[in-house]
Amino acid sequence: MHIRACYNRTNYTGPVKIIVNFSQRPFCTNIGFIINKPAGYSREFPYEIEHFILGRDFEIRDLAGTITLARTSGGIRALVDFSGKIDGACGRCLEQFEMVLNPQFDQIYTFEKESLSEEEETVPADGYIDFEILLREYLLMEIPMNPLCRSDCKGLCSVCGQNLNEKLCVHQELEINKAAPDSRESKHPKTTTHSG
Repeated sequence: MHIRACYNRTNYTGPVKIIVNFSQRPFCTNIGFIINKPAGYSREFPYEIEHFILGRDFEIRDLAGTITLARTSGGIRALVDFSGKIDGACGRCLEQFEMVLNPQFDQIYTFEKESLSEEEETVPADGYIDFEILLREYLLMEIPMNPLCRSDCKGLCSVCGQNLNEKLCVHQELEINKAAPDSRESKHPKTTTHSG
């Protein structure tokens, strides 16, 4: 099930959790309320979604955050701040682990018929802005090229494939023994004698 904050009602008074289904679009926001507001006016929309699929293939859990819409002199500025969890594979040990993503970005929407720069979008004629595509893109950009289950992950043995976070294999023990100084020499250091 999906849970989100409801804020597109005309009698909106605060965040109200409701159940929505897969056919609905929780990130499609009616911006009609802000068009006639003065520059500087802003309104924050909170979200809490237990499970959601962005696009057709990007599955995320515990998606929570806010979209803040602020009126500017020529349009609307959207400030987006979310966090969510996905399953990932460690780049060293290949084990599955839970990865937390935290995209933060802003987007400018202008009332002009054409955007004034590449960073701007025009406000849709129907008065609805759908943030799902943008949110999916920024979540994907949060995924590191070489994700790690933990910063000190020891990875796999290059010979037998043993997960070295769980235990050392015979190959790693041999490498450690080779690198260690001779125990007999450390106990009985060499001595030199001087004649005369």
